[in-house]
Amino acid sequence: MKLFSKTIIIGTALVATLGTGCKKAWFDINKDPNNAVESNISPDLVAPFALLNTANRTGTGFGYLNNWLGYWAPGANYAPGVEEQSYNITTNFGAGTFNAIYDNAYDYVFMERAAKERGQGFYEGMAKIMKSHNFAQLVDMYNDIPYFEALQGLKAIQPKYDDAKAVYEDLIKQIDSGMLLIKGSVIADNINIANADIMFHDDKDMWAKFGNTLKLRLLMHQANRADRQSYITAEMAKIAAEGSGFLGTGESASLNPGYATDKPNAFYASFGFNAQTGGQATDFWRANVIAMDTLKFYNDPRLGLFYKPTVNAFPSGGAEPFTQLSPLTYRGNKYGLPINNVQYPYQIANYVSQVGGISTNGAATSASTGLTKGYNQPMWIITSVESMFLQAEATQRGYISGSADAAYQAAIKESFRWLNAGGSLGAADASFTGWYSNAVSNNTPSISYASAPDKLKLIAFQKWVAMNATTPLEVWTDYRRNGNYPNIPLSVNPGRTSSTIPYRLLYPQAEINLNTANVPTVGRSAGDQFTGKIWWMN
Repeated sequence: MKLFSKTIIIGTALVATLGTGCKKAWFDINKDPNNAVESNISPDLVAPFALLNTANRTGTGFGYLNNWLGYWAPGANYAPGVEEQSYNITTNFGAGTFNAIYDNAYDYVFMERAAKERGQGFYEGMAKIMKSHNFAQLVDMYNDIPYFEALQGLKAIQPKYDDAKAVYEDLIKQIDSGMLLIKGSVIADNINIANADIMFHDDKDMWAKFGNTLKLRLLMHQANRADRQSYITAEMAKIAAEGSGFLGTGESASLNPGYATDKPNAFYASFGFNAQTGGQATDFWRANVIAMDTLKFYNDPRLGLFYKPTVNAFPSGGAEPFTQLSPLTYRGNKYGLPINNVQYPYQIANYVSQVGGISTNGAATSASTGLTKGYNQPMWIITSVESMFLQAEATQRGYISGSADAAYQAAIKESFRWLNAGGSLGAADASFTGWYSNAVSNNTPSISYASAPDKLKLIAFQKWVAMNATTPLEVWTDYRRNGNYPNIPLSVNPGRTSSTIPYRLLYPQAEINLNTANVPTVGRSAGDQFTGKIWWMN
């Protein structure tokens, strides 16, 4: 079955609501697309699939960023991915994500239009907020993108690319509009909303908190630009006036459509446990020694939550290509390092730590800990951990009133809670309190707020620690907007020629070929990933 080109997809993609069969039927150029009966596809059919696609991409769509950011590295029994590990990416690198985000964005565009036609304000508001989430991701990866003319079908087969700052400002407006629509909606008018809204189940207050948190994320992205301060202050005042606040402790924007052993949470299935093989989902994703040694160095109790002990014990006196901190029951690889498996047989998969969490196939329980807690754990879009770190940063910058110290400590504690350290809320709090109190007593500047000379860098560093593998796109954004901080050691691949992690992805080759007149000059060529900055960078 032949499909339309990528540029055409941006212009005419129809929502994938009823499985791949529906989507293929629409894109088949041998069929008449006018036969699609959009009027029969109501918002309640679109919403759950669209939300699930967004969440799955958030948790599983950016594995290469987990490598770049020092969280993960392949086991040494895999051939190096030279393009990724050298950062010398091409116009084909990440193209699938570009396509997937636009495809998912169209789900929300369709849902918004269908809801408006039916007078279903709750669905319309949800669509506006989620559409904004997706387009923000595209800006954060590519800078200028098709936006105002995107996804309009034959009206704009070759959509123009819009200024990234203008897109961001319109996204803020769209979120505001979405929140107003939800707050003003009549639940009874929005058919099946409690079930179709698989994230908040028609809870207007939670959608308002999510909208405000998404706005806060976008505002903090631009917080290091002096020329954006009056804009940020004005938008923060609007959030305060709205009054719902942000996602707080235990309030992640996450969803569970009814996961089962044969249809598990995507993060769990990808990085935790594979029910079909009866073991680890993959032996590719392993610990990166950078994040692992950071946790070891600071005696961080989350070491055994972000990573598992090795399956095979490292033998005393065994040959290793680089030294690692104790305990050697947890071991990582250096990202990009070619390793001779004959000379160093203990860097292959079972001698290197896996993604932390459950080691056997089963359901998540109240005592489950780590990143992979069970096949039915919720899949997140924005975690409470990220939200509370955003609030800590905003408080430190003076955009939110209150104690920045208290907000910072609450954010780290939330990481312990989200990972369920110790198997219960009380145990997680006790684990955090003991660890943090010890750091304060020892005047540890990378943990203790009182001891840190640069509070914003402290918050950024501990946010990097806390968001290990959960939302790598946001951590990459933090790294770039904060001037390559935290100072994450780079890939050691011999082919690496740059002194920084890439700042952006290059536009997909299909876009360059088929929308040539509109694709920006910066972002087409090798090297642009290091020089073409995203608009919110200094």
